Amino acid sequence: MPRPTENETKRGKAETTGKFTNPFSEWLASRKERKQDLENQAAKKITNETAKNESLIIDQLKSIDFGHSRLPKEILEYRSNENQSCGDLEYASLVLANALIKDPQTIKMDIREIDKRLLTLAMLFRQAVEQGDAQAAYAAKAALARGIRDIRTRIPQNQPELAKQFVEKNAQYLDGWITLVGLAQGLDRIQQNVDSQRKVLDQAVEKDEKEKVDLMHQIENDLDLAKAFDYINTHDAPEERAKWPDAQRKAHVKLIDQHLRGVTLDLNKEELTALEQELIVKKNQVETLQATLAALPIVEDPDLMNKYQEKVDNLFKMLAEQDAEMGEVLCTVEEIEGRLDQLFHAPGSQMAREVVAEQTRKFLEEIQKKQEDEIEVGQGRIKEVLERLGIRSEEEQWELIRQAEEQEQQILQQVEEFEQEGELLYE
Repeated sequence: MPRPTENETKRGKAETTGKFTNPFSEWLASRKERKQDLENQAAKKITNETAKNESLIIDQLKSIDFGHSRLPKEILEYRSNENQSCGDLEYASLVLANALIKDPQTIKMDIREIDKRLLTLAMLFRQAVEQGDAQAAYAAKAALARGIRDIRTRIPQNQPELAKQFVEKNAQYLDGWITLVGLAQGLDRIQQNVDSQRKVLDQAVEKDEKEKVDLMHQIENDLDLAKAFDYINTHDAPEERAKWPDAQRKAHVKLIDQHLRGVTLDLNKEELTALEQELIVKKNQVETLQATLAALPIVEDPDLMNKYQEKVDNLFKMLAEQDAEMGEVLCTVEEIEGRLDQLFHAPGSQMAREVVAEQTRKFLEEIQKKQEDEIEVGQGRIKEVLERLGIRSEEEQWELIRQAEEQEQQILQQVEEFEQEGELLYE
């Protein structure tokens, strides 16, 4: 019987002890498993955080206290559609919250940056409604409708790289809406200042009229006072005032008081004019930005996304330029308030009060001319911004705003119809 060769002996031992394994292959397999495990953990974290963000957005929308809102009743109860069970603002909060509840995000894409913006917008929406900031509330409502319905439902799930870019660009797009809500809140504050200033002015006018009537009654019933007023009007000379009798001194004090009230009224009117000019510019900024953001389509094409982002960036630059130029108006308001304070604390002596009143009158003449120039320049700035955006007239701007509002309402109705169809399917 032949003896086995050395190779046959080694092969026999390998067959009895098992196949030879490469340590490097084992390490590669282990590394691949660890990598897969880390990816699964990361995906689970994203899924959990997405669900958490959805829950937070829903909580914000459903916890808005419309019953104790500071918004006027006519705004809270306004309905674009008579079939709605409540006003537009409350209707939007219910529809959008229900949309997230009934159609939660189940894709594996990382959309946390979008949801962070939506959560911020939901919080701003709640704050605006409860604090009574109407413009901010409407802007936040429009942004949430766009984000929840148009952005979250159009993420290209089968193209990871494109989806990543889609999320990044639309997160920036929602940043634009967040800025808009902040501008709208500023507009609400200016509107409140204007309303308050009008109230102060109306009260001042009413008081001035009453003082004039009272003075006329005094003159009619006091012959000495009437003669004193007549003398002052025809013979007033500063060097003679020291020799005046009490009746003429008394009449002179009343004239100075009346003069100061008149100057104060004119200052209040000019302050209101300055605030109204600021209101016009801010309102135009908010309306232009909202119409521009709402008109941009939600697209998946990278080139178009970059193009639209560039348009929004250019608009923000123009608005920043406007804000810098608006500093002139704010300085005017500060100057007027300084003069009002000076009048309020005018010295007690007749001559000093008269000097203050005369100085203020000259200041008023300068301010009035300045206001006329600023209004003309402000209108030119607004026209320039619209032209650079391709909007040739205010009518076109209003048409853009109207279309944006209609589009927003259609989005909400589509969401509600979708939910109703889903309910029918599951019945």
